[in-house]
Amino acid sequence: MNYLILKRILDIILSIIFIILTLPLLLIILLITFFDLGRPLIDIRIPREGKNKKPFYMYKIRTRIYDKNGSHYSKISKFIDNTGLNELPQLFNILKGDMSIVGPRAFICGEKLPKGKISYKRYLVKPGLISLTQVYGGRNIKYEQALKCDIEYYDNLSLWFDIKIFFKSFKTIIKRFLGKG
Repeated sequence: MNYLILKRILDIILSIIFIILTLPLLLIILLITFFDLGRPLIDIRIPREGKNKKPFYMYKIRTRIYDKNGSHYSKISKFIDNTGLNELPQLFNILKGDMSIVGPRAFICGEKLPKGKISYKRYLVKPGLISLTQVYGGRNIKYEQALKCDIEYYDNLSLWFDIKIFFKSFKTIIKRFLGKG
């Protein structure tokens, strides 16, 4: 069986399991966001580049306040953003087929990226909720390194590599949750 077919089957099964397991937490975070920031709760204003550069809307819990002074966080929304809890709705993107559990991080459509450094390989797979860039530092790495991670991911695409990234990324996620990353 082609790994991409198996990957999609696993994405459906795992996203359903994770949605069921995290639904109470997701509802609590949405309730907190409602009282902290108001509506809308889900921020889908900016399209992202998916597989084959097809635009899609990545679901994220809104964590920014937009006003005449620009955008900023509240104390609560900054915690939700820093811990990555605002990304739980992306499980629905995975179930829908826009994303995968593991894959390259989706760039914003039209985002200014380093010229000539983007490999076509990053667009041959669906973007992921979890990525190799998280293993190497997440938000703290530069685009150039993230783009190298995309090539490394595609060149090593396999069930074993996805499992390895999945479990290694938890270290980064735990550090972020504890405020150490």
